Amino acid sequence: MAFRWIGKSADGKSVTLKHLEDCKLNTPPYATTTWVRDNADIVRVAAILDVETTGLNQAEDTIIEIGIRQFLFNKNTGEVLAVTKSYSSFQDPGKPISAEIQALTGITDEMVAGKHIDWTAVDALLNECQLIIAHNAKFDRPFIDRRSKTSAERVWACSFKQVEWSDKGFTSPKLELLNIYHGFFTDSHRAINDVDALLYLLSLPDAETQKPYLFELINNARRPMTHVIATSAPFESKDHLKGRGYNWDSINRFWSKIIFKDEVPDETKWLEETVYCGPFGGMTRDIALVDGFKN
Repeated sequence: MAFRWIGKSADGKSVTLKHLEDCKLNTPPYATTTWVRDNADIVRVAAILDVETTGLNQAEDTIIEIGIRQFLFNKNTGEVLAVTKSYSSFQDPGKPISAEIQALTGITDEMVAGKHIDWTAVDALLNECQLIIAHNAKFDRPFIDRRSKTSAERVWACSFKQVEWSDKGFTSPKLELLNIYHGFFTDSHRAINDVDALLYLLSLPDAETQKPYLFELINNARRPMTHVIATSAPFESKDHLKGRGYNWDSINRFWSKIIFKDEVPDETKWLEETVYCGPFGGMTRDIALVDGFKN
């Protein structure tokens, strides 16, 4: 599909970007309180979550801000119906925030001083949800799982990995760029701003199917996933594996990637033909839905 940029002028010479105000949603006209009550059998609860942290090391770095929006959606159509609850808080990491993180997030030592996340409140909010969504769940989930028992027991979805943005004509799945491609922008790289941007983005329709992006995400979140491990792959196949999306595990010394379980037959066939030049010499491990995007 050709590159898409919503908000581009008719002559293609300019683009209009609008500032996303508060928690804007693209909701269907039927989404009234009465309709939600009368159709409770097809209404589901989810949360979009984002964290800002002192760094990228999930074992050593800590959360300095969390943002959550709990919302209702139509499980049959993926339409966002309403925001029901929200939570946002800073967390004092007990050490100075690096200049790099302050520049990225706009969060200073003064802003977090003495502040603490109420994890009881977070657990209560997440406990009401059937699904937790993050734009990079592989990053956010380990930080949350360290502090929240409820999170560890929930299915997570990743809008970075589980929506095929490239197939829709977008050249990057980064949230900031998807926002711009869809004609809007938000203030600074902050947790609740990113949550609001993602919720609005997922409520927008796919140009081809006219269904919200959330519809694709929730359907992919239900699909079992498998860890494909290319053990003993020949050294000369590394470029093929890297180009196919495999990552090198320097500790266990193998190439691997996570795919949908129904894609495993095609993937093992590719490995046999391209990497092993014979029978598949690796292994596969099925991942339970609640274990998706865990470390």
